[in-house]
Amino acid sequence: MEFNEVIKKRRTSREWTDREVDFEVVKRIIAAGMKAPSWDHYRSWQFIVLHTKEEKEKAFSYAKSVVKKFDAGRYENRELNLAQIMYAYAMPKQYTMLVDCPYVIVPLFKCNKLNAEWVSKLNPLTTAWCVAENMMLAAINEGLGYSLRIPLNREHDATLEKLSVPKGWMTPCFIGIGYPKEDEIILEQYDSNPDSHIRMGGWKP
Repeated sequence: MEFNEVIKKRRTSREWTDREVDFEVVKRIIAAGMKAPSWDHYRSWQFIVLHTKEEKEKAFSYAKSVVKKFDAGRYENRELNLAQIMYAYAMPKQYTMLVDCPYVIVPLFKCNKLNAEWVSKLNPLTTAWCVAENMMLAAINEGLGYSLRIPLNREHDATLEKLSVPKGWMTPCFIGIGYPKEDEIILEQYDSNPDSHIRMGGWKP
């Protein structure tokens, strides 16, 4: 697939078919992640791969509790902007979009605690996001789709505890991998034309 086509098709999917995914494809997706820039040059990332329903249900029980608290009624009978429309559509699926897809990859990076005093202190997290981005693009290139969930508040620690991850490791996100349903709703997006976002030579009005 041409690179620009991959970029254009890149989006989060939340509904899946029952079609199985070859694990060799999953390995190629992780291999793409391993080619990301590494702040410590060691590429010491680790990847937990969840496949069975039981594994995913155990890992993402916190996401299930978040969904239960979501009040869809707040978004009914009112005019919504694009961000609110997406939120109202996506939130009820934050659990099933992971549990119902064939595989979920949890990328892990070495870090005891995030320190945002300086941007450079976030290097471990930043490069882990480069890993995640590579994997998402690789999934699209393989003709698959992905779901993306960033752990909410204490969900990060609760999920890693359920996965028996040792202290000193963190994750930026959970990435589901599978074949999206062909009739899945594709919502309108904000314009991605860069013209109004470019400021030549500095920040000028």
